[in-house]
Amino acid sequence: MAEDTQGEEQSDVSALERRWLVRYVVLTLALFVPLLWAFVSIRNLYPVSASTMMLVGENEQRRGGVYYVLRGETVSGETIELHAIELTDALTGRIWGLVSATARNSSFTVTSPHPSNAALLAVSGGVENVPRAARMPDLLRAWGTIYNSRLPQSSSRGLKAVRLDAYNWEGKTFADYGRYVETWRVEL
Repeated sequence: MAEDTQGEEQSDVSALERRWLVRYVVLTLALFVPLLWAFVSIRNLYPVSASTMMLVGENEQRRGGVYYVLRGETVSGETIELHAIELTDALTGRIWGLVSATARNSSFTVTSPHPSNAALLAVSGGVENVPRAARMPDLLRAWGTIYNSRLPQSSSRGLKAVRLDAYNWEGKTFADYGRYVETWRVEL
C-alpha cells in the first residue's frame, strides 16, 4: 500500500513537472519567435545598416532647413568661429532652437511675454508689426559678453562684434547646403 501512495506521489510530481515544462516551452516560444522573425526579416545586417543609415531612399523626400553659423570678429581683426554650446553649456539642439525662435519672434507670442517684450508689442502695435528677429541683437550681445568675460581685458582675441549667418539647405542634394540667407551683426 505504501508503494501505491509513493507511485501516485511520483506521478503527481511528474505531471506537475510536465505542466511547468509545457508552460516554459510556450513562454520561450512566445518570446523567441518574434525575435527570430525580426532577425530573419531584417534587410541589412550590422555593418551594412550602420553605413546606410544616413542614406535616403529614392521615394523619400530629404528635409532641408535653415542652419546658423556663429562667428566673432576679434579686436585684432580676425574672424573666428564661435561655438554657442561652449558659451552657454546648453544642449546643441536647444541652442539652435533658441536662435530659430528668436528669428521668428516667438518670444512675443507667448501668453505672458517678458515686460520688455510687452512694451515693444505695445509700441509696435502688435506682433505682426514687430521687426523680424527683434531680440537677435540681445542674444548675440549676450554671447559676445560671455565670450569676452572669459578672456583678460587686454587680450587681442577679445570680440569687437558677433555675427550670426543663416544658410538654407533645400534638402535635395548634399551639395546645395550653402545658400546664404541673411546675417545679424552686433557691435560689442
